[in-house]
Amino acid sequence: MTDANAARLHVTIDGRNVEVEAGTTVAAALAMAGGGGTRTSVSGQPRAALCGMGVCQECRVTIDGRAHALACQTLCREGQVVCSARAANNAANATNVSSSTNLSSGPSGANAANAANAPSTITPTIATDKR
Repeated sequence: MTDANAARLHVTIDGRNVEVEAGTTVAAALAMAGGGGTRTSVSGQPRAALCGMGVCQECRVTIDGRAHALACQTLCREGQVVCSARAANNAANATNVSSSTNLSSGPSGANAANAANAPSTITPTIATDKR
């Protein structure tokens, strides 16, 4: 059902340029791009769009910087940037490996490694309701 005169859109999915027809959902574009899923379950299994109507929320991706967007309910737009959690996790893992292996030896390198691996301290803020 491809029309040679149909409008074509260019979107970026996990760093790859993909051309799709106007009216294509982000979930369909992800499938056409062959990404292999949108996120990973807590047990490490790949997840992707299942229901196609936004109920299962397995298709959550980041679209133009907005996290947890439902790919099956979002139409592609020209210039749109889509990042799946799987691609983000892969990039984060690669960054963690390279940052820990590129540290210099000696005291300053050890201090940098300790600082990078130290748990962050989060101070909770409690809002008070003054009515």
